[in-house]
Amino acid sequence: MKPSRYNFFFDFPEEPEKIVAYNSRTGALALMEKKNHDKYKNYVEKGISIDDSKLIEDLKKGQFLIDDNIDELQLLRFNLWRSRFNDKNLGLTIAPTLGCNFACVYCYEKGNQKDVFMSEEVQDKIVKYIKQRIKYLQSVNITWYGGEPLLAFDIVKDMSEKIIKLCDENEVMYGASIITNGYNLTREVVEQFRNLRLSFIQITLDGPQDVHDKRRPLKSGQGTFEKILVNIEENIDIMPNISLRINVDKENVNRVNEILDGLERRGLKNKLSVYLGYVEPTNDCYVPNKCLSMHEYSKVTYMFEKVLKERGFSNNLMHKYPHLKYNFCGADSVNSMVIDPEGYIYKCWSDIGIEEYRVGNILNDTSLVSLNVDKYMEYLLYDPTIDEMCIDCKLLPICIGGCPRRRIERMTERCGDYKYVLEEYLKDIAKELLEKKQEKV
Repeated sequence: MKPSRYNFFFDFPEEPEKIVAYNSRTGALALMEKKNHDKYKNYVEKGISIDDSKLIEDLKKGQFLIDDNIDELQLLRFNLWRSRFNDKNLGLTIAPTLGCNFACVYCYEKGNQKDVFMSEEVQDKIVKYIKQRIKYLQSVNITWYGGEPLLAFDIVKDMSEKIIKLCDENEVMYGASIITNGYNLTREVVEQFRNLRLSFIQITLDGPQDVHDKRRPLKSGQGTFEKILVNIEENIDIMPNISLRINVDKENVNRVNEILDGLERRGLKNKLSVYLGYVEPTNDCYVPNKCLSMHEYSKVTYMFEKVLKERGFSNNLMHKYPHLKYNFCGADSVNSMVIDPEGYIYKCWSDIGIEEYRVGNILNDTSLVSLNVDKYMEYLLYDPTIDEMCIDCKLLPICIGGCPRRRIERMTERCGDYKYVLEEYLKDIAKELLEKKQEKV
């Protein structure tokens, strides 16, 4: 037997005689008696046999101890390739327009926004592409994106109805979500979401009204905060799951908690989820020194999660549980792509509208991948298990090389927040699980 290379052990202040044990490859989490941890350490560091068969069984169950012949990097590599090239689940991010009614200060699509709407030809080609693949698929998941997709709601409706019909006829699971600024979320629009099977909405508010209206105004300069909140308030009874994103940087980091006051006053507490989003100078569209470092952002996010819990907002810590990643996201998955109004295909939605990141066009009948093939290969052939930056990192199973876009752009920070706050989250999760266990006794 040998120790896993992905073991973490942390002190547990609530019970000083115990240790939080976590394995990032298996996701195993346990409270371990310190005396048992000492036995483990003596075995690993001094070769002293463990004389407790139950302890050995538990350590092997969580794979804190593994067989000598197991190569964990090989296992990660196998899972990576199997997941990356899985072609049973199709994920499409579709932007029916890149036009937008907002002028957000940090928008990474600046300069690429066109008031162009997806032609019927492009729409038909997307539906045809799904039809050609449908008999090989288990699921189709659509994310409606932009620009602002509700400016092209007729296209969203028409395409949704056609794709849903295809999926139902072939007994393929269908799911859809929409990322919208929320300005046009009227009752008339929201009432149609159920039939379109839109089960998730992401909306952004960047703080209290004075902060938000400076950061996310209409193109005319008019504020948008009040209209968005009124839309949510008036339609919350029929809305699907809402995720309220607060984009945070140095300009608003000290004001983000104030949005919670507004949600409480309007009776929206626990009727939607709230989280912080990371602002970065993608495509040189924002001033870098206004952005938080990933270390700063991680700490801010962790403290925000604590505020949510203290104030009684729905905050299931388990959503922060660091699970094993097989591949990072849709950008490094072969069966996922982003399609703009002109039919151009990208791997990441941060690439949308940028010519050098186009990898093909849905209108091309011979090959979807026919442009910037080298960029496509950068996304899909990267292997973090041989990357010198990642190969010896104990976080590799839950990071799998970090954000593909940041890696390709050679950004200095592509690691996720667990690099900085893993210990804090695991201790809090262990404490919460222990409290729930004690409540049942």
